[in-house]
Amino acid sequence: MKQHKPDVRQPNLNALGQAPQRSTGNYQGMAQRTAPNGQGIPQRNRPQNSASHGNPVRSRPQNSSGNPNTTMRTNPPKGKRRKKITGKQIFMRILIGLLVFVILAGAGLFLYKDHLENQINIIPRNMNPSMVNEDGSVVSLSDVATETTTMTMPAVKGIHNILLIGIDSRSTSYTKDGAGNLADIIMILTVNEQDNTIKLTSVQRDSYVYIPGYKDPQKINAAMTYGGPPLLMHVIENHLRVNLEQYAFVDMNHMEKVVDAVGGITVNVSEAERTNPLGGLNELIAEQNTVFGSPADSHMLTATGNVTLDGRQAVAYARIRHVGNGDYDRSKRQVEVLQSLMNRFMGLDVISKAKALDQILSLVSTNITKNELEGYVLTFLPKIKSAEFQYLQVPVPGYSNEGTYSDFRSGEWSIRPNWNGLVPLVQEYMYGTTFPFDPVPVIPKAPTEIPATKSTASNDDTQTGGN
Repeated sequence: MKQHKPDVRQPNLNALGQAPQRSTGNYQGMAQRTAPNGQGIPQRNRPQNSASHGNPVRSRPQNSSGNPNTTMRTNPPKGKRRKKITGKQIFMRILIGLLVFVILAGAGLFLYKDHLENQINIIPRNMNPSMVNEDGSVVSLSDVATETTTMTMPAVKGIHNILLIGIDSRSTSYTKDGAGNLADIIMILTVNEQDNTIKLTSVQRDSYVYIPGYKDPQKINAAMTYGGPPLLMHVIENHLRVNLEQYAFVDMNHMEKVVDAVGGITVNVSEAERTNPLGGLNELIAEQNTVFGSPADSHMLTATGNVTLDGRQAVAYARIRHVGNGDYDRSKRQVEVLQSLMNRFMGLDVISKAKALDQILSLVSTNITKNELEGYVLTFLPKIKSAEFQYLQVPVPGYSNEGTYSDFRSGEWSIRPNWNGLVPLVQEYMYGTTFPFDPVPVIPKAPTEIPATKSTASNDDTQTGGN
């Protein structure tokens, strides 16, 4: 028998006053929607508001048919139905945005890194470099480097030695690869990736050595003239028995631009260093002013003590030789300049560091590859524990004789090191241990005995950088 269905157009007032009844097969007492064909479609069983519980009956807005059970909605235009944005979708949009930002930032860093690397003058490594021998002929270094050794050069993972050279390009024979002029500064930078520290070893440029292709010993800075950085590296390796694969050199006339790029350096200048008429700071500044065509009184230093020097003043300070203990104090000043330069650079903010690097790298020539350079600049440099570093002067006091000799060149002042005594000291300083080594040819008039009190890296011959 067909049951009577309530008129969907009128509210069922009786149902509002009764508790909801669970259906047992027939959909009685439940509101229904009207299908397009007029047939009732059962809705989900929802609890009805009960008047006996004191809950007010809420009335829904009626649609055009007057049915309160159908909520009135405004339909979006056809084809533009709005979808509800879930929390997951919001999260995914944020995540995608972050990924895009990281990718763009990474691309920018890569492009900037590539820009910095392109600033520096990278010299391809020559596996068979040439040099000028005693006869004035251009020969292969491998043809004249005839020393026979049995011990391998020390190699410690994570420790790299880089030869740093300061040259003066005013020589007419100067070439872009660094050959043709005496080395003004000779230092070895030891980079230790194990403990994130750096050390400097300063080699006196008047130290006597044996140079391949030449019979008699002579000053080490001459090796730069005969064969550039490759020959100088070879000579240092043979006399200190340390491994050198990389080098970097800068023209001392460009060094003032390097100092100016970080805003100057702070050093301690004495009155004698400032005014010595034989080659004090102001005398050397006057010489540079003439070279560069600057006013004669420009850049002159008027104060002493802890003072901030600009680039030209700093280069003059590093060149002072006739004040104090000759080349030894000169090397100390050079290291003081480098230490202050390092402190200044490390104290700059990120943007200022980037600007400084942009200027400095363009003044440097090196055989360090782009990948190696990236490791030093972007990986090692930020990890350095401190801008302070140790430095060692070679020869160490007590391991050389020095004076004016005429055995090879008449009236020449030179340093005659005991290289065999120095090798263990330098190896211990750089690597933290010593290695067996082939004896180094003895320099005439050099001491052959080890001092009674053996110098170590903790004594006065090694120092910590200052300002």
